[in-house]
Amino acid sequence: MREHSPGPRRRGPRSDAQRNDRLILEAAARVLAEDPKATIQRIADEAGVVRLTVYRRYQNRDALRRAIFEAAASEAGKVITEIDHDMDPVDALRTLIIEMAGIAQRYPLLSVGTDLQPLPGDVRRPTPPPAGKAMQEAVIALVRRGQERGSLRADLPAELLPQAIAGTLRITLRFARSLKTDPSTIGTQVADLLLYGFATQHHV
Repeated sequence: MREHSPGPRRRGPRSDAQRNDRLILEAAARVLAEDPKATIQRIADEAGVVRLTVYRRYQNRDALRRAIFEAAASEAGKVITEIDHDMDPVDALRTLIIEMAGIAQRYPLLSVGTDLQPLPGDVRRPTPPPAGKAMQEAVIALVRRGQERGSLRADLPAELLPQAIAGTLRITLRFARSLKTDPSTIGTQVADLLLYGFATQHHV
């Protein structure tokens, strides 16, 4: 009797939904970075799905924007949890910044959008996504650990570095082309700038 080889494994409904969700968010991040008023149809076309697929998950552009920030923050949170807790805090922060640059390049909206990244203690700004808040708290904890160990300056507030990371990456990625910077090296360059500065060693 002839044996039948198993056919290609089919994606389950859940994996298809996850794949579509990723395609939609990455497409929306590209499109909305170029045109904040882009239609859901254009986003669906860019993602390669029908418009109804987008609407099933997201009611409007604001919901998409919030989901993009949440997805990016969630990815960054995973990076933080995977960092070795015994690693030197400076090395850990350098790794984190490089990974964050990669995430920001997958979601270009992060380079132009600031409405869901409120200032600490500013109750008038929108509430940040839960994953974004968790990520910021994790970075601050990492900075404080470095300050306690003496590898990071204790005269600067720990809350300053997460804001500096986000702001510097945002500006650098947005103007990378005019700066003639290779996108693949941006994370390393920003990490070295923020952690070691522009000054040569004998001026530090």
